[in-house]
Amino acid sequence: MVSYKDDLYKLLLVQVMATPTISVSAEENLGDPIDIRMDIIHLEPVATVAFLVATIAENASLRARIKTMEAIEKITYKHERQARLEIEQ
Repeated sequence: MVSYKDDLYKLLLVQVMATPTISVSAEENLGDPIDIRMDIIHLEPVATVAFLVATIAENASLRARIKTMEAIEKITYKHERQARLEIEQ
């Protein structure tokens, strides 16, 4: 069985790495560029990931609710049918 809480937890731990290049002058000739790199970490969830996870969880909840309602309707129908048969006898 799929655990939606585990999937949500994994998605929330995702990190995205980006490395921009910034030109900086530092030698005798101030026009010579130096390549400086830095790591920028963007923690997830981005709105789309959070929306996707919420939608998956909501769909799972709705499916479970529908299955429960179908089971209740089936049992109710069976009891009504048995009651009708008892009345007719």
